[in-house]
Amino acid sequence: MSAFTTFSQDALEVFLVKFDVGDLISWTPIKTGIENSNYFVTTRKHAEDRSFVLTIMEVLSFDDIPFFNGLLMHLSHYGLPVPAPQQTLEGMTSTTFCDKPTVLVPKLTGEHPKQISTNHCNAIGQVLGEIHCALATTYLYRANPFDLDWMFHTIENLGHELDKEDRLLLDKIADEYAEISELPLPKGITHGDLFRDNALFKGEELTGVIDFYRACNDFLIQDIAITINDWCRTEQNEISAELSESLLQGYESKRSLEDEERELLPNFQLAACARFTLTRLLSGSEGHHLKDPLVYMHLAASLS
Repeated sequence: MSAFTTFSQDALEVFLVKFDVGDLISWTPIKTGIENSNYFVTTRKHAEDRSFVLTIMEVLSFDDIPFFNGLLMHLSHYGLPVPAPQQTLEGMTSTTFCDKPTVLVPKLTGEHPKQISTNHCNAIGQVLGEIHCALATTYLYRANPFDLDWMFHTIENLGHELDKEDRLLLDKIADEYAEISELPLPKGITHGDLFRDNALFKGEELTGVIDFYRACNDFLIQDIAITINDWCRTEQNEISAELSESLLQGYESKRSLEDEERELLPNFQLAACARFTLTRLLSGSEGHHLKDPLVYMHLAASLS
């Protein structure tokens, strides 16, 4: 469940006054995700209903929020389908609710796709390429919280939760990641979490990309690898070459990959498997994780 922080109707009504978005009609917790508290909020102003998403940060600090708001405002300026933060009457996008950093954004139309087609993958590849190109024009910067040191440290702390074979594979992936991290590959601001549940479609038409709260400066090919590992994974937990190639074609229609990036894509897919195995191990408690970490261990085994 992703509604760790709760509140009263009166408290929410007082908070919404800052935004002049009308009267509160309803709010509903969003029961997906593993980090923040998210709610759908409906208001009514001048007889018109308006829909928003309220995100209360459970991990990020007040100092982090200006980066994410600036990123979303920048992408919105470039016409990309992202939820630009709602501004208060004083022109602020960073606000506080329940003593935590909080952002209110418009709810975008569309639904998370369930049956993934080559057209879905092509569209998500295109928008990822557009995001990378648009963010190359900003001076925003956020260090990668999932860097090499984090990976080694987390493996050391949580490796006991995995069986011996999986632990050995994680160690191998981390060692290889240490080698490729030294290469001068293109870097920039990445989404970092462009899973199916962070994109919205109407049919096969992309209508929105959401949840940029893992965005940071990283290898661009790492962002592509993360995206392929989710969008192009089959029911057998293997990567479909057809879906993967469609995603890459979409991406390269906006930004061409360097030869070394394409060559090292499988290595970065393994690094992505390790990253999400570890972040899922960190969620919840031992034996009661919010998402199954073994999904990505099994994918790593199939890619090795």
